[in-house]
Amino acid sequence: MKKFGRIGTHRLGAVMAIGLAGGLIAPTASALDNRPQEARNIAYAAQPAPISAPAVAQTATAAPAPQIAMPAPEALIVMIRSSVVALGHANTTNNYSVLNEMGSASFRKENNAKKLAQIFTPFRTNKIDLAPVVFLTPQLSQAPTIDNGRLRLIGFFPSQPMRVNFDLMFEPSEGVWKMYGLAVNLVNAAPQQTTQFVPGTNLVPDSR
Repeated sequence: MKKFGRIGTHRLGAVMAIGLAGGLIAPTASALDNRPQEARNIAYAAQPAPISAPAVAQTATAAPAPQIAMPAPEALIVMIRSSVVALGHANTTNNYSVLNEMGSASFRKENNAKKLAQIFTPFRTNKIDLAPVVFLTPQLSQAPTIDNGRLRLIGFFPSQPMRVNFDLMFEPSEGVWKMYGLAVNLVNAAPQQTTQFVPGTNLVPDSR
């Protein structure tokens, strides 16, 4: 099993791999590679609609949707980490049953374990090990949003030398937030800064 330090030997175009299970998710540019659309591993739980112009059917008498509270920051971290770790376990064992069960009712209906295994084949083929994300705190590159009752979280784990990008969507299901969409890929991480600053000051330690 290849750790992050050895992932660079398994390239898939501009990034390592991308898998999307769920619906109505259009990964950001940082989460896409340069391969043609048909060459990417993408699946939807529903007919996709452009994220910039979602199709919403309403009647004149439709009642407004109840306000859904944004989870606390600590809860967001747990949701992100548990989703990516579950994907890592599924890739390692080639058993996607648990990942399927973690999804919402619509996710489970459209993405059985066999389909998830097909979507994330590149991770197993390239022996990508996502286990190190357990020790890292996920960073959000965009503010979390709730749109049409679904929570979307876009960001990355600051791993080296490959950064783990994620684009996740959750929806209320059975009384809790459950996964509706999952996209994960790896890209080259920016070199870490070697300059160290003294906390509480503007001084740089003398390295001489």
